[in-house]
Amino acid sequence: MQKISIKLNSADSSSDVPSGILEKITFVLLLSLPFLLPLFFVPSVNFPFQFSKMFLLLAIVTISFGCWILARLKDGQFMFPATTITLSGVAIIAAATISAFFSGTIKWSFVGQSIELGTVASTAVLFILLFLVPIVFRSKDRIFYSYLLFFASILLVALFEILRLIFGADLLSFGIFNSVTSNMVGKWNDLGVFFGVGTILSLVTLELVSLSRLFKFLSYLSLAVSLFFLAVINFTLVWYVVSVFSLIFLVYVISFDKNESAHGEGSAEHSFVGTSSFRKISIPSFTVLLISLVFIVGGNTVGTFIANKLNINQLEVRPSWEATIDIAKGVIAKDPVLGAGPNRFVHEWLLSKPAGVNSTLFWNTDFNFGIGLVPTFLVTTGLLGAITWVVFLGLFLLVGFKAIMTSGRDHVRRYLLISSFLVSLFLWIVNIFYTPDLPLVALSFIFTGLFIASIYQGGTIKPKTISFVEDPRKNFVSVLCLILLLIGTVAVGYSFTEKFIASVYFQKGLVSFSTDGNVDKAETYLLKAVALDGTSAHYRALVQVDMLRMSSLLSQSADTLSVEAVRTRFQGLLSSALGNAQKAVSIDPTDYQNWATLGQTYEAIVPLKIENAYESAANSYTRALALNPKSPSLFLILARLEATQGNNVKAKDYIRQALEQRNNYTEAIFLLAQIQVAEGNTKAAIDSVQAASYLSPNDTGIFFQLGLLRYSDKDFKGAVSAFEQALALNASYANAKYFLGLSLDQLNRTTEAIKQFQDLKITNPDNQEIDLILKNLNAGRSPFANAKPPIDSKPEKRSTPPVSEKSSTSKTSSKTAPADSDSADSTTP
Repeated sequence: MQKISIKLNSADSSSDVPSGILEKITFVLLLSLPFLLPLFFVPSVNFPFQFSKMFLLLAIVTISFGCWILARLKDGQFMFPATTITLSGVAIIAAATISAFFSGTIKWSFVGQSIELGTVASTAVLFILLFLVPIVFRSKDRIFYSYLLFFASILLVALFEILRLIFGADLLSFGIFNSVTSNMVGKWNDLGVFFGVGTILSLVTLELVSLSRLFKFLSYLSLAVSLFFLAVINFTLVWYVVSVFSLIFLVYVISFDKNESAHGEGSAEHSFVGTSSFRKISIPSFTVLLISLVFIVGGNTVGTFIANKLNINQLEVRPSWEATIDIAKGVIAKDPVLGAGPNRFVHEWLLSKPAGVNSTLFWNTDFNFGIGLVPTFLVTTGLLGAITWVVFLGLFLLVGFKAIMTSGRDHVRRYLLISSFLVSLFLWIVNIFYTPDLPLVALSFIFTGLFIASIYQGGTIKPKTISFVEDPRKNFVSVLCLILLLIGTVAVGYSFTEKFIASVYFQKGLVSFSTDGNVDKAETYLLKAVALDGTSAHYRALVQVDMLRMSSLLSQSADTLSVEAVRTRFQGLLSSALGNAQKAVSIDPTDYQNWATLGQTYEAIVPLKIENAYESAANSYTRALALNPKSPSLFLILARLEATQGNNVKAKDYIRQALEQRNNYTEAIFLLAQIQVAEGNTKAAIDSVQAASYLSPNDTGIFFQLGLLRYSDKDFKGAVSAFEQALALNASYANAKYFLGLSLDQLNRTTEAIKQFQDLKITNPDNQEIDLILKNLNAGRSPFANAKPPIDSKPEKRSTPPVSEKSSTSKTSSKTAPADSDSADSTTP
């Protein structure tokens, strides 16, 4: 097979590449994207990580598009590659737009909280990027420059990650990369996909390009570090795709090597490997194939060994194919053409959550995407959107394979075609089977644009030129449309900037509230966010500020404020909280969190006997439950509300429904035990629960409830037996350990009690109550000696369990079906 020597010079450029200042600005901006997107971040917790990358993309694309419009006004003509791929992209945008108008929440579908992937805005920006790249990168030089910058990005990301693996997560953390798996690209598996792109591009470059020693060394280095990180991350999806690509490319190299070498055709610019008829085995492709097969066959063992050596522990979960398809069927039955609306997968997930999810660690996770990015559009934009995506990807494959098979003897062009097509195809496959973050999705569009540019540069597709300067009527209409389009671009850019600034203020408010504890500062930032871009999340945060102030006000003594002053201030805070909660509901009445927040606001004033407060709280929670009907936590909230009113029958019925959804729901069991004790039927409750334990001997929740009832009845020996059985079924059951420790201490088995709390200290290192108990037990004192509020000596009577349930393992329950053989990525049922 022939290799090519690449010489980057102006003579290699196409003669029709515009060279005006506007075109140069556009080129520089778009050229920076493959380099900046993986690397860019703002080193502050006050700047949303992924939205910062989105804002970078928005800024570059809108400025580039604005420059392109001005250039068209200047030269009086449109020139762009006439390809059906970009036309199908227009159809995708149109389908998403139509679906958004009928979604019921237009603003959420168009821009969402922060222009998330899947919104109309993000889809439009990505396809505008796809439209601009082939226009700007019309020469070989420009395409090669984009490759060089991308290679530089790979090496810089690799250097950053290697330093952190060697010296620990504290190095170069910038306050935001707090674990070894935190990285500049996105999720840990996203980093694997990123280095998968590096593997494919490095492999193609080494096979098809004759390089100088320096560039050959850099290409091998890029391939080596990419393979190293693929091994460290061990994302099986990437290994499968890389193995298939390396196999196909190995066959391609062997097949074309003999044919082309036999012809012996070339020019002075081309460097041949040989002219014999012997087939050449590609060492790089063969090596990549072998490594891929090792990790596919033994990836679980090898990957676990590497992860343990490097102290890597992470888990990423997403809905399975079965769950995604089931949700799509439900949506299509209701609205087959337009679907649920862009950015509304989470609403359908909550309505149709598969059985079994609530028994996993991810029972309270709201998924915004299905198994992959592209399949999600079947749910959000219906059959219309799905068909447009199938057409787009089908045309991409058709044009791609046709271009490669008819690439002729221009070996520079063949390299550009194969490299850009394979990288694009790799990324689109990933987008079908996975949901990557923005940098990788944007790279999918960039490399697809470079692929279109490569076939355009080779003359396979002709440029479409539309001139409007000669015809006055055409000129008037075209100029008017361009000016309106320019105004719209500026307006959209301004709106995006406002949204980003509001997001920064919102993030600052959350940090001030949760980390610094500065309520006044938090409110100031949140009000600024609302003034720029009032979303339901912003108003919900303001409700929490008002609620905290209400609680603080009621706890103040009469000596501090007069009764009248307290009443006036309280009424003002209540009015503000209700107004903010109602505003959140009005912005998006289909979000259960908004109704739950409104219910929480009313519930806070139920003890004050304010008229209709209980009814309003119950109605709001019921509305939330209708939108999230399989939520154990909402059933529990309603149970607590009924318990405060003494409606124990209703409360226990809600607890029963909560436990039907999640049988080991500790908070629900805790509340049930409190109600049973309060009713004075502890003995009967113990008998009932004990009978249930015989019928369900593997139910940890039943044994925890039995132990809690026995503890409340001061049967500490029986409590120890029940809690030990619960821990035998689930060794990481934190609250079972907690009450087992207290029960052991009551039996004077202090050494064993200390051991339980030492174990709890590992999973709950910041729990001050555990610190106090350990200190007292080691000193021979009562566990709650010298306790100060909010810690008291009656944990069994508190409204919530004393210890946070934190998983100490990355494994899901047996109900979860792993998508891969590694522990880095799994799917829910």
